[in-house]
Amino acid sequence: MRFRSALASRRAAALAVLAVVAVAVAVTLSLVLRDGEVPAPTDGIGDIPAAHLVPEDAALYVALGSDLDSGAWRGAFALLERLGLDDPLGRVREGLGDESGVVWDEEVAPFLGGAAVLFLSGPGDADGGGGAVIFHASDAKAAEAVILQRRGDGFEERAFRDAPYKVMERGGVLAVLGEHFVYATDEATVRDVIEARFGETRPLADSGDFRRLRNALEGDALAFVYLRPLALLADAMEQPGEGDGDAPDAATGLLSALGLDGLLAEPIGLVVRADGGAFRVEAALLGDPKPIASILRPRESRFAAMVPAETAVFVSAYDLAGLVEDLFGGGGIQQRLRGAVLDSAAEQGSELGELARLEDVLALLTGETALAIWFADGGATGEFVLLAEVDDEERAREALAALLGEALATGDAALSVADGVAAFGTSAAAIEAVRGGGPALADTKRYAGAVARLDAPLATFAYVDVPGLFASGMGELGGLDLDGDALGLIVNLTWEDGRMHVEGALTVAPAD
Repeated sequence: MRFRSALASRRAAALAVLAVVAVAVAVTLSLVLRDGEVPAPTDGIGDIPAAHLVPEDAALYVALGSDLDSGAWRGAFALLERLGLDDPLGRVREGLGDESGVVWDEEVAPFLGGAAVLFLSGPGDADGGGGAVIFHASDAKAAEAVILQRRGDGFEERAFRDAPYKVMERGGVLAVLGEHFVYATDEATVRDVIEARFGETRPLADSGDFRRLRNALEGDALAFVYLRPLALLADAMEQPGEGDGDAPDAATGLLSALGLDGLLAEPIGLVVRADGGAFRVEAALLGDPKPIASILRPRESRFAAMVPAETAVFVSAYDLAGLVEDLFGGGGIQQRLRGAVLDSAAEQGSELGELARLEDVLALLTGETALAIWFADGGATGEFVLLAEVDDEERAREALAALLGEALATGDAALSVADGVAAFGTSAAAIEAVRGGGPALADTKRYAGAVARLDAPLATFAYVDVPGLFASGMGELGGLDLDGDALGLIVNLTWEDGRMHVEGALTVAPAD
């Protein structure tokens, strides 16, 4: 199959995935830890909502602000309106009424006014782990009444530590604890919540890691998320009948082999914001990201000034050869992992010669490597070019020709190695578009505006021109009306001042 045809055939799936990423991420990420005062365990998304009701061993904690009159939500609604979604809150209210018969003032409003928290217990829970949703509500008793009416099944009233709760016939446990309404998966979980509330067990609010992360990500926001990645992974891998230690061992085995266990062994926190005409997320992690530091060196992108202005997707990385060496080229377990990959390929009939040729090419990638994708003929024709800085042009030409010989011989692709740059693409015309010196992506207002929203310098990053990628396949982008504005998404990973920074921005700016 020709590369251009393959690109077109996968386009619908790619658009769907990237659409979710663009809308759900819509972010500015900044991975920074600071010292300072620890917020008190009070409610409100600017602090740490309901964390004093959550057990300390929680593997996941998600707090979403539910005061729709707050500055954070006003900023979110304003941004959505700028994108052409008139009266987004009104649309939600109307949709719930039309589709589900929900009366907003009676069945939704009691849950609002503070925050909604979801937590999942850690995998070490004796009963296999549970979870709950906790609403810091304007009327907790009215919220409980809504659930009872909607469910329609019976319940048995019980109490624990003098706190009453309801065990539902069809599963689930309800409780009203002051201003909080709790909907738990099981009775053990609601008892854990009650014990945490009365200080009989240590709550998440008093966890040192949780406080450190929330302090690093202080300030008002739409949402705050705390998670322990390996605990979640181990919980997902837990199988009936296995010992408690089996799942964590399985979850950490591969990460340890790659040297990434230190990165995900510690908790991660993030906040979601809406301000300054963009959705933002600031994230912080307590793990060690050094195994991937080789691709995080701050530098200017040479190839952003070469690829055509109409580029819809541009991804740039630095020193991929160093990354591969760090992950697979060391001693001990890394060598055994590499051997296992080769053995698996042999068992599946793959030629080890192809893997060796790929290793030869990867060894060349000590500078910038970039991928550019754009669409011509009204979006009907997809073009891509893969670019790499190379020190030894002759070696690069031989290695690439050996790896890509069949595609080059059949005319499915084109290769050019000159001026310290290897370019492999869908056609000679695509390569000429990169080497021809025409208007470049770096010269466009939409790209420059997105880069300007980042605090850290560029290192390994990805840029998406949302209209350029989606418009031809999605009409008016699902009803969005940019009214002459450009919508650009950029995500950047860099290592600076001994810290890993992850930033991104979804920007709305005047089009070129």
